[in-house]
Amino acid sequence: MTFFGLPLHPLVVHGAVVLLPLAALGALVIAVSARARKRYGSLVALGAFVALGATIGARITGEALNGGTQAGPGTLGTHVTWGLLAPWPAAALAVTSLALVLAGRGKSRPLLVTAALLTVVSALASLVVIVVVGHAGATAVWGTS
Repeated sequence: MTFFGLPLHPLVVHGAVVLLPLAALGALVIAVSARARKRYGSLVALGAFVALGATIGARITGEALNGGTQAGPGTLGTHVTWGLLAPWPAAALAVTSLALVLAGRGKSRPLLVTAALLTVVSALASLVVIVVVGHAGATAVWGTS
């Protein structure tokens, strides 16, 4: 996949690398602050879904760039392996942040606490995965560690 002759993956991946950490950090904030959840919860949930789309786009364009070949050991293999996993915590973040916003509007404290805990876990997982994928990809391309 190309865009004006350039591989699309390096362009799309920047959306995932920027939006997913922003959504994860926003989700952490709304998980611990009722005031922030009320004011910014819908924006964070929407941002998490946009970040999910960017992450899926990065995976699709990465698979196209890789050409379907198996990546061997090393940083490219690490990048490919973790890149295949990246949409899953991003999807969990999108769903749990939306659930948190909706639970915050209700009266059930146990539901709110459960949604907040699941949001924190998915936000932290999203941050870890995107950092590992991004670092391995940058190392594979630029050769620095």
